[in-house]
This record gives sequence, C-alpha cells and structure tokens, in this order.
Amino acid sequence: MEAKLEKKTLAQLGDDEIIRRIDDLQPDDAARLLRKLPARRRGAISARIAGDRRAEIARLADYSEEVAGGLMNSRYADLDAATRCSDAVRQLVAEDTAETIYIAYIVDSERRLLGSVGLRELLQAPKEARVADVMTRTVDAVPVDLAAEDAARQVAQSGQSALPVVDGQNRLVGIISHDDAFTRLEAEASEDMQRFSAVTGETDQDYLDVPLWRDFGRRAPWILGLAIAGLLAGYVVHIYENALDVLVILALYMPMVADTGGNVGTQTSGLLIRSIATGHVTTGSGLRILWRELRVALLLAAMLFAFAWAKVLFISNSADVPQGLTLHMIAFAIGVAIAVQVIVSAVIGALLPLAALKVRQDPAVMAGPALTTIVDTTGLLMYFMITTSILGL
Repeated sequence: MEAKLEKKTLAQLGDDEIIRRIDDLQPDDAARLLRKLPARRRGAISARIAGDRRAEIARLADYSEEVAGGLMNSRYADLDAATRCSDAVRQLVAEDTAETIYIAYIVDSERRLLGSVGLRELLQAPKEARVADVMTRTVDAVPVDLAAEDAARQVAQSGQSALPVVDGQNRLVGIISHDDAFTRLEAEASEDMQRFSAVTGETDQDYLDVPLWRDFGRRAPWILGLAIAGLLAGYVVHIYENALDVLVILALYMPMVADTGGNVGTQTSGLLIRSIATGHVTTGSGLRILWRELRVALLLAAMLFAFAWAKVLFISNSADVPQGLTLHMIAFAIGVAIAVQVIVSAVIGALLPLAALKVRQDPAVMAGPALTTIVDTTGLLMYFMITTSILGL
C-alpha cells in the first residue's frame, strides 16, 4: 500500500518518515517508492539505507516501471543442479527471505537460468536423486526489458505462482509473482477505464479522496474538446434545416440515430479493447475482426431496420406526411438510414482501437466519449443524406 503513495504525498513527508516506511517494505515495493522521488532526494535517502539492503533496492530502482525489471522481486530461491534433492528441501525450508519457496530456479556458476523445480517434486524424489534429475529444463522466462504490462499478462496467463526474469545473457535477475502481476494489470485496467471515460491525468487516490479542483482538471480538457467537436453535429442539423421544416417526423428519429450509433460503436470498441488487453487480439487479426464485426453489424442493422420501419409505419401520424410522400416511403428511408448508421458505427468502433494498437497507442484513448462524438456527427450526416435522397427533399 505504501508503494502506491503519490508523488505529491511523498513530497510532503520528511526523509526520516520515508526511510521508516521503506524499512517496512519488500525490496521491490521499496524500489517502486524510491522511483517516485526526485533524483537528488532519492540519492540522499538511499545513502541512509543499510548497506546490503541499499544495494538490493538500488538495483531494482534502476529499472523503469514500464519494463519487467520494474515489476520484479530480487528475493527468490535458487539451487545448484548437482545438489541432492533432500538437501535442496532443507535449503528451501531454511530460506527466510525468498518471495516463495514452492518453486526454485536452477542456475549455473554465472547465474544463467538452467531450469526450475517445485518443492513437491523435490519431496517426491528418490533419496539420492539430484536436482538435475527432477528439474524442468524448459522455463517460461520473462525478458527484463519486456514491457511491464506484457510481462504482467505473461505471468497471469502462465498459471504459475511466479515467473523468472532474465537479462540478455539469460542470467536470472529476479522473479515476478502472480500477485505483483495482478496488481499491475489492475492498475492498467483502472487507467484504461479513466481514458475510456475521457479523464486525463493519473491518480492513485480513491475516488472520494481526489481534491475537487483536481478532479475538475482531469475531466475538463476532454469534455471541452468534445463539446467543441459536438458543434459539428449542430452544423449538420443546420444544413438540413429546410428538410426538417418540410418533414418534421425526421426530427423525431434523430435521438434514435445518435443513440443507436453511439451504443453500437461503444459496444464494439469495448469488446475489442478488452480482447486487446487480454492479448487475444493483435494487429495481425485485423481483417478477421473487421469481417466478423461487419457480419454482426449486418444482423443488428436488419433488426433495427425492421424496428424503425414498424415504429414509423404503425405509430406515426399519417396526417403529418406531406403530399407526394407516404408513411411506407418515410419508414423505408428512416430504416435504411439507421441500418447504415449501425454498420458504419460498428466499423468505426472496430477500426479506432485497431488503429491505436497499430501505432502503439492506448486503444482506450480512441474509445468512450471521443468515439461517441465521431459516431454522432457522422451518423446525423448520413441520416439526412440518405433520407433526403430517398424522399427527394
């Protein structure tokens, strides 16, 4: 919990208080706390930490939070391949600093990773067996410079309590526990949700603890920008003002067009963002995704066409229909416009996250209110273009 302190909060604490908190933390959590301090203050505080512990924490703090090295813990259990299994068990039982003793990693004299072995395998091994006889030689290791989110996802999907972290020479430098991986993925999900809701900036504080003006500052830029962009929708309505004067019924279905397009686009992008976050979708599967979403959109379009057609035909007042037009014609035009809006919205909702992934940006930034504004504007434009064209207005 201490490692989640914000930079502003840390700035208000004295050096003695920070050192006291660091003394209560595991090395990896202590390193995360140190990274949030200015370089000059970090050096001064590091100098006051006990020697061996200082070197361990400093080594971890040198890694960026954005790579696997920033997630790892340097306290792990390691064994020599030539050790007898019975001796290895006693060695693990006596281990009092490792993150876990249920899995140990086998390294050579230069600390190159050779394999892994579980405590259960050691206990079940014959009395004279060596670690080399029971160890697993194929190990799913995490490169120390792998992106932190990818590393956390790899650990979470491995089904292991921890995965080893290796450098470029395959030397064991640490482990990432399942708990640390889950915490990182949870933090990433929280950031994605903020971006999806058009909230800028980051905070580790609980919702009710965020100062009012800071909360306002996080929300205002996006909301103002989207409000300005929303003026385009108003301009579209202004262009087709004469059509609305002739056929007032068109105005009655504008909210349905906007809501339907926004809902379809947001639903599509939300599903894709979740799949991207879990690693099930990559840029290589873009065409398959578009083809799938297009087929789903066609089914949704057919359903909403029938709904809009029936709504206009059976509920609208025929007395409001100008001479030369019929309710059947109007129902068909509005139904086609809404169906096209559904298809276009689904394609946009799929393209924006994929495009963000392609250019290595956060897909969540391309969704939420931004997507809704784009879909609303294009939807109204298509709605009036299609209806006026079909009805000859």
